[in-house]
Amino acid sequence: MPLSLYNCSRCKREFNFENIKYDHNHKLICIGCLEKQGKLERKEKLTLEKSEQGETIKFICVSCRFKFSVRKGSPKAIKCPYCNKTKLMLVKRYKDENDLIRDSSDPRFDY
Repeated sequence: MPLSLYNCSRCKREFNFENIKYDHNHKLICIGCLEKQGKLERKEKLTLEKSEQGETIKFICVSCRFKFSVRKGSPKAIKCPYCNKTKLMLVKRYKDENDLIRDSSDPRFDY
């Protein structure tokens, strides 16, 4: 009986049933990519906690590309005010060109 293989929606490689799961967007994703995604989400949460009270944090919605900001310490749930989705990107300010190039060559962003 042939073994069924499933494609990871992030890295596009094939995995057997034991090494693939569903992410929070109901897409098939391998365990390695799922761990990387979890680390990114934890890092974004840390960034939010580190920012000072009253400071605004800028986001871009991944789904509709709407740009908005949220004040640190706001009791409201962080989601897009336009489409209500929670898949957001944190907008980072770069110091210079080298900082941008260093960040873009980070393996966390390889798909």
